[in-house]
Amino acid sequence: MEHFTLVYENEVEDIIDSVNSLKEYFKNKEIEVGIWESIHESTHFLKIYFAKEKFNEKYFQIFNLYIANILYREVVKEFFKKNLLDFLAENYFFLTDEEIIEIKNKSVEIFNNETFLIDDKNIFYLNRKNEMIDKIIDCVKENNEININGFVMFRMKELQIYLEGILEKIVEDHMVEKEYDEFIKLLQYFVNIQESRIDELNIIIDIEGRYILRDKDGNDITESFMADIHKSKISTEVLNGVNFEDMLISNLITYCPEKIVIHCSENSFNQEIISTISKVFLQKVEFCSECKMCNKIKRKSPL
Repeated sequence: MEHFTLVYENEVEDIIDSVNSLKEYFKNKEIEVGIWESIHESTHFLKIYFAKEKFNEKYFQIFNLYIANILYREVVKEFFKKNLLDFLAENYFFLTDEEIIEIKNKSVEIFNNETFLIDDKNIFYLNRKNEMIDKIIDCVKENNEININGFVMFRMKELQIYLEGILEKIVEDHMVEKEYDEFIKLLQYFVNIQESRIDELNIIIDIEGRYILRDKDGNDITESFMADIHKSKISTEVLNGVNFEDMLISNLITYCPEKIVIHCSENSFNQEIISTISKVFLQKVEFCSECKMCNKIKRKSPL
């Protein structure tokens, strides 16, 4: 019978919950894991017993991962308690108190999140966290007893690099979002002071992500809408390419339609532009997915 011991000071409910989750996982695999706790003064000794012969390589990896996550969470708690605010104050003195609170809350969410949606930002966070967990797993493999308080104290400097890297990315993303919000407010201002030059604009997105612009009578005004501002014809490359999306916002601000109907928005390969139009034009924007044009698109019929 093998055992692994966690030593910690004072009562830490999170640790007990995590070890019970570990026990429950192996119980579902029909592998018995025993837990025995003793207390000397304020020091807790939590022994985890298991039959080594029933553990294959995969189960050892899972066991080590559970223990590593317990240690990771304790490192994060200590970082938040003693390092986070000082790090922000020293490196990002320009942040307001409100922004610091917002970034701290966002950090709590990211550091403690165990499931990430797959996008560029979350892949970065996940990679950094996994690098940190791998470092902790190496330590778990080398020992059959770990004092959590000692581990946090002596390994913090090494692991803090990963935490600060994640925090830097959180602040960077915050600044980008802040600039984007200010950009949206500026566009909203222009929309509010502009006179509408068109009653209704239908933005139709076909199954291949191409945009077709039509007026309220159903007339195709794609070329004229995009070209009039520059007093020149728009090229086929622009009509079918990414440049179209770049120009569309600018031209929408200039024409400032009273009503914008976006058909089959889910077909857009750039959902950010759909979001931007919605945020800038607010109540002027409607979404449609059930009209004749939308049904034709879904059937891949000619418009």
